[in-house]
Amino acid sequence: MTAMARPFRPLLLWASLSLAAAPAAALADARPTPAQAGRAESFFNAGAQAYEAGQYQVAAEAFLEAHELVPSPSLLFSAAQALRREHLTQPSPAALRRAIALYREYLRQDPKAARREEAVAALSSLVPLEARLADDGAAAAGDVGAAATGGGAGAATSAEVRTRLLLSSPADGARVSVDGQPFVPAPLVAPVSPGPHRVRVQAAGHHDEELTVIAIAGELMPRHVVLRPKAAQLHVIGTAGARVAVDGQERATVPTTAAIAVEPGVHVVEVSLPGHALYRREIRVTHEQAVRLDADLRMTSQRLAAWTVLGVGAAGAAATGVLAGLALVRQGEAVDLRDRKDASSLTPSERDRYNAAVDARDQLGAAAAVAGGVSFLAFAVGFRLFIFDEPRSAAAPTAPPPKAPGPEAEFTVGWLAAGVRGVF
Repeated sequence: MTAMARPFRPLLLWASLSLAAAPAAALADARPTPAQAGRAESFFNAGAQAYEAGQYQVAAEAFLEAHELVPSPSLLFSAAQALRREHLTQPSPAALRRAIALYREYLRQDPKAARREEAVAALSSLVPLEARLADDGAAAAGDVGAAATGGGAGAATSAEVRTRLLLSSPADGARVSVDGQPFVPAPLVAPVSPGPHRVRVQAAGHHDEELTVIAIAGELMPRHVVLRPKAAQLHVIGTAGARVAVDGQERATVPTTAAIAVEPGVHVVEVSLPGHALYRREIRVTHEQAVRLDADLRMTSQRLAAWTVLGVGAAGAAATGVLAGLALVRQGEAVDLRDRKDASSLTPSERDRYNAAVDARDQLGAAAAVAGGVSFLAFAVGFRLFIFDEPRSAAAPTAPPPKAPGPEAEFTVGWLAAGVRGVF
């Protein structure tokens, strides 16, 4: 299944002001309930998947069911497109007539339709084909009248109303089983009896889903099942103690003792450690894929400078100690000579020694003070370089991938009205 069969999330918008003049009570009655809007979305999603799978009759029926729940001219256009393809692949007078009627009803309901030219072009090619049909004119008029009112589950197939389940899933290769029957590719239209039915949906790389769907007599019950993808497994090795972040959220430390579970898709992995260059890599993973990253971090130039400056500080501290020690030694000599001077007169040589000791003490003390200041400054700068060496991610956030082309649905819900727009 391609991206065209992905689920379509409704967008809540303001109601059209062109309906403001209608009676408020009537518009309130026409406004769908949340349950109706949810069923309409399920019908549209199922119809989109059926359309992509080439099940055009089923797709048309689903679009018309969505139109009955939340009326929208664009859903009539989508149903007409599906019936036109149904006639082109499997020629059917009924599908041809209903496609023509739906194109005309689309143009009637929305005179300023965005796809008016496409509808007119389709009519110009289909109307001559209708003229060649030899079917009874009254029967054709009956078909047109049924289609012009929006149709329904019975109108899309036959007059007989049947109880059926319409099961779909956006997962690639999804398969469906009803009440223990063999799995078949989605989408599936299964005739069932009224009441509860056990449904199982599976797809490669996804967790199986089992649910109970209650079928209502005479109705087509849609259920669009979104399967949970199985996570990919990420292992990171490299510099021990580094932090591992996935999409900005810290998840583990290196080396990872257990695999990091990440959802399929594009992710940004960052491995960081203070004093080391940031490791940043964008990875794209699929279901259950095992990914291994080797993040051997390189020490930053700031951290190298910090170690160098701290080394200078340590050397300065050692020099300060040596100089201070020598100054104390000379201070001791000067004190001994001063004590002798107090007891008796010093000889000229002792007086010279005393003066030399005092001068040496002063010089060594000054040198020790300078060395200590340099050591303190070096330690301060080194510690600052060391502490404030945190890795920074300068990369801009990854832009989301462009939306794949395909069917679109726009649910319009406001105070006065509501509608659904489907585009193919």
